[in-house]
Amino acid sequence: MMNATTKESSHASVSSRLRELWNQYLPYWLMTPMVLVMLVITIFPGAYDLYLSLVKYKMTSPDTIGEFTGLTNYVTAFTEAGALDSFVITITFVGGALALEAVFGFVIAALLHGVESDRTETFYRVVFILPMAVAPVTLATISRIMLNSEVGIIPYLIEQLTPFAAPVFLSDIPLLTVTLVDVWHWTPFMFIIFYAGLSSVPQTLLDAARVDGAPLWRRYVHVILPYMKPVLFVAILIRMIDLFRHFGLVFSLTRGGPGTSTQLVSLNIYEQGFRFVDLGAAAAIAVVYLVLIIAIANVLIAKVGFEGVWE
Repeated sequence: MMNATTKESSHASVSSRLRELWNQYLPYWLMTPMVLVMLVITIFPGAYDLYLSLVKYKMTSPDTIGEFTGLTNYVTAFTEAGALDSFVITITFVGGALALEAVFGFVIAALLHGVESDRTETFYRVVFILPMAVAPVTLATISRIMLNSEVGIIPYLIEQLTPFAAPVFLSDIPLLTVTLVDVWHWTPFMFIIFYAGLSSVPQTLLDAARVDGAPLWRRYVHVILPYMKPVLFVAILIRMIDLFRHFGLVFSLTRGGPGTSTQLVSLNIYEQGFRFVDLGAAAAIAVVYLVLIIAIANVLIAKVGFEGVWE
């Protein structure tokens, strides 16, 4: 009897201790699944990519696969694989698309925010969001038809409505064309976020500025934009990172051409890895690209910061 009581007491003590440990480290237990997922889909691929960038891994030379080469792949990537040119093209594309999408998104949000009719506002909200529903491959196919110099509606309208001859968009101005197609596709994303930010600006601040005699542009510069700084920051940061990993639309629209005029870094990595089967050079470009994106994002965060984002 005494033995059974001792066992029950011991069992209760163990259960109590386990419960205490569970409660004490509950945040860590809840974080464990996320950490494991991060290890599987982020840390391990990143470490393996770093390994590939330091060894020979060219499928046309199977006997040398796995040999340590140090920084040879990085030198090859930037001297023979055209990585430097693709970095310049990518930064140009990202900067242009991000600026246009932010400006157009904010202007459309500001114009729609001033509409008084709820039904009209709802209608335009739906219309402006529609481009986001189009898949990149579908958008590329439609754009190639619309921009075609022989059967496209856009060159036809330019020639009919203006005194200028329509350019051959995908040959004469390919990077600008790709940028404008992306702007049409993703400006609604910026519009959604900016519209929500405009709706959150307290009406009391706007009324106070109006009573003080501030014109509309001053209300935007000194009241609305400072109040929306966290929203602007988050939208620009998310969109910038998404633009840096752009692939599908450009690949479907131009495949990096003509020549290498629209060869973004993502397309260059794809070409080195799957066309020239040099996984070492492709991995080296990917590592440098990742470091560049992290650096730019951290500079943006350091200069602007998350202050007010979570409030």
